[in-house]
Amino acid sequence: MSAFHRIAATIFLGVIFSSVSFGKAVDFERQIQPFLEKKCYRCHDEEKVKGELRLDSPEGILAGGEYGDILIPGDPNESSIYLLTTYPKDDPDYMPQKGKGLTKSEQSLLKIWIEEGATFGEGFVHVPEPKVKAKFEEADPSTERNYMITGEAVEIVARLRESGIQVDTVNHDSSLFEVSYTYADRVAGSFDFETLGALKDSLVKLTLARTEVSSEDLSTIAGFARIEFLDLSRTSVGDDALGHVAKLENLKYLNLRDTSVTDEGLKKLAGLKQLEKVYLWGSAVTASGAKRLEKSLSGAEVNVGSELRAPRRAGQRNS
Repeated sequence: MSAFHRIAATIFLGVIFSSVSFGKAVDFERQIQPFLEKKCYRCHDEEKVKGELRLDSPEGILAGGEYGDILIPGDPNESSIYLLTTYPKDDPDYMPQKGKGLTKSEQSLLKIWIEEGATFGEGFVHVPEPKVKAKFEEADPSTERNYMITGEAVEIVARLRESGIQVDTVNHDSSLFEVSYTYADRVAGSFDFETLGALKDSLVKLTLARTEVSSEDLSTIAGFARIEFLDLSRTSVGDDALGHVAKLENLKYLNLRDTSVTDEGLKKLAGLKQLEKVYLWGSAVTASGAKRLEKSLSGAEVNVGSELRAPRRAGQRNS
């Protein structure tokens, strides 16, 4: 080990050691907030509230964003504010999406802070349902651009949202939709995609990540020919599901990380000539299996990650 690496390791261990070994809790204002400000505020502060999420105040962090809570005090593996920073940088869910990501020491501090209960310092009280509305309430409606869902889709979208399904337009185009079941209350066998039928000619992005969706549930997905982006990450789907996915001829992006998919199942995707990227970290796919698919697709990026992770267990639901 070089002198430089020894010094770096000493500094890193010193930061962690000083925060934990002597019972001294990680200080949010002094140790967490500075790197959030440097690396996260550009997309999540008062000026820009991407994903309806602000990270520039405790209230904003606790309020969460359009997809729900991002912080579960005591459980970093259920807290996306930490978890998404640990993904490989070319994962579509990796955060921050712009600029430099968190260093290992910053990730460790954030994890420890959450494990310790995610306190924001003396005088701050966790309220049950904090809200961050000031920016929107003070905005001048006459200066805001409105991207409205119109026509027959209004009633359909309303019904979907009532059942906890996230629906939005794509790039503010009211004729194209993206739908996410991630935060809807669904168990295996209850994914009735027929309810999306009226949107099938305009649905281009479908997210089923971290749900209990099964291969059988996906049997009706072939009717949604416009889908370009499909996220099945951190689900229990395996090779059988890819037989249904293979019918999506316009598919460009497919996320299968932390699933039970194998090299054998991957062969079913060879006919999807529009595929550009396939993510497979944590699946049972090998590097050679990924290379075979890349060759058959000529030009697609099939990524198993720099470090192969242990395949997830069937029925395991990750966050």
